[in-house]
Amino acid sequence: MTVSFTGGLIVGNPWLPNYLVDRMNGRSREVATVKVKPPPQPSTAVEYLNLMNYDEKTLTPAERSVAAILNDAVAHLDIRKPPFQVFSESVLPKIETVQPGEDLTKIRAAVQQCQDVADSAVRYYQDLSAQLTTKLTGAGVPPSTAQETAQTFAQWAQEAGKVPWPKEVNKACASITTLLDVLSENSSQWTRQSDGRLLFTSQQLLDQYNAATTDLNAAIKAINGG
Repeated sequence: MTVSFTGGLIVGNPWLPNYLVDRMNGRSREVATVKVKPPPQPSTAVEYLNLMNYDEKTLTPAERSVAAILNDAVAHLDIRKPPFQVFSESVLPKIETVQPGEDLTKIRAAVQQCQDVADSAVRYYQDLSAQLTTKLTGAGVPPSTAQETAQTFAQWAQEAGKVPWPKEVNKACASITTLLDVLSENSSQWTRQSDGRLLFTSQQLLDQYNAATTDLNAAIKAINGG
């Protein structure tokens, strides 16, 4: 008699709300406010950051330059796209439909691409404060204030999503690699049912699969801000 064990994959497409852009631009989730009166002459980090809330027509040329630098930094913090796009479009759909004996070259390449994009994001955050300090100083902000402004910006950027996404995407990719290894190395010991669940002939194999799935779902939950 053959004893079978069933395993399933519970995943959701990662989508981390862009709270940072809302916070940096003075927006609540529903309402955006743009200040049309000229700001007071900035002297502190918060006042320089607050320049992003003003209509650029109300700013002096120097203030406009600072606001442009900060707004450009915000634009590069679109944390909802890569590496999520690669992960949700090229990785998850394939792991959910993989069949015994299937060539996994393409999905492994997609996992590696996802990890590369996540690593690039990690490096961006690590370098963000120093890069902003240099740009703000070049725009005429006093060096000490430029450094404080850049550090505050970087801190807000990280607090907005607690920056789980690059690290957790890497964890998710590592879990998927483990899943692929388990399935490809034991292709004769499992089948995929019509409902998408996997049927295993070994409890040990099921335990390995479920352990990797648990890690994957934990990473995805963190990516989604859970």
